[in-house]
Amino acid sequence: ILLENFRDTFGRLLRGGQAALTEKEGLGAALCWASVTAALLRRDNAQQQAASFLEALLKALDDDAVVGPFVPMAFRVLAPVKVESAKASRAKLPPLALQQLSRTVLPSLIARAKGVKAVASAPAKRAALESAVALLAGLSPEVACNDCSEELRFCTLTSLKRLKEEPEATVFAAQALQLLVRAIQKQQSWVEDDLHSVVIPICDLCSSHRVPLVRLGCFQVMIALIQQAFGHLAPLKKQIQAGCKAGVEDRCREVRLLAVAALNTWHCVGSQ
Repeated sequence: ILLENFRDTFGRLLRGGQAALTEKEGLGAALCWASVTAALLRRDNAQQQAASFLEALLKALDDDAVVGPFVPMAFRVLAPVKVESAKASRAKLPPLALQQLSRTVLPSLIARAKGVKAVASAPAKRAALESAVALLAGLSPEVACNDCSEELRFCTLTSLKRLKEEPEATVFAAQALQLLVRAIQKQQSWVEDDLHSVVIPICDLCSSHRVPLVRLGCFQVMIALIQQAFGHLAPLKKQIQAGCKAGVEDRCREVRLLAVAALNTWHCVGSQ
C-alpha cells in the first residue's frame, strides 16, 4: 500500500508532459524516487519492485520529463559521491547490489548516452552519461576496470570531451577524473591508446575549471600519466608544461603544490 501511494504521488512527475512542474519539484521527485529505490535494492525480497522503479527513472530520460536532468542526482543517491578514500561515504548499496546495477542498468544508460536508443534531447543524453559516470564511480575499481572496461573507456573519454566544452560542471567533472585515475592505476591499455584525447582536455582543465578540487584532480591525473606513460608523452610535452605553468600560478595553494609536484615528476622521470 505504501509503495502504491508513493507511485501515485511521485510517479506522474517522472513522466513527460509535466511542463508545469518547477525544477525544485523535479529535483525533489528524483531524489525521493531514488531513496525508495535504494531501500528496495537493500531488501532481498523486493528486487522486482526495485527493477520497476529503476525502469521508471530510465523512462524519464526517454520521455524528456522535467525530472530527466536530475536523474544523475538520483544515481548519486544510489551510489554516493566519494572523493577521499580515508573517509567513509554516505550509506551506499551493498557491493552485490551495485554490481547488479552495473550489469542491468549501466548498459541501458550507455545506450541512451550514445543515442542508440531514442532519447528525446541532447540534455537527456547528457543526463544518461552523467548517470553512467555516477554508477561507475560507485563501483569498486576492480569491478569498474575488469567487468566494465568498455563502458569505463566510453564514459571517461566522452566526459573529458564534454568537460572541455562545458567547464562549469563540478561533481560530474570530479567523478570523471576519478574514473580516469582508476583506469591509469589499473593500467588500462586504452589510456595509452587515447593519450591525445586524455591529455589535451586535462591540460585545458588545469587552468580553466573554476573548482579547485577539479584542478587538483587534473594534476593527480597528470602525475599518474607521467609515471606510467612518460615515453609516449613527448609529442604532448608543450601542452603538459603549459598546464603545469598555469597550475604553478594558480590562486589555490594546494593546486600550486600539486602542479610543482607534476613538474618535478616530469623532470625526475625524464632524467632516469
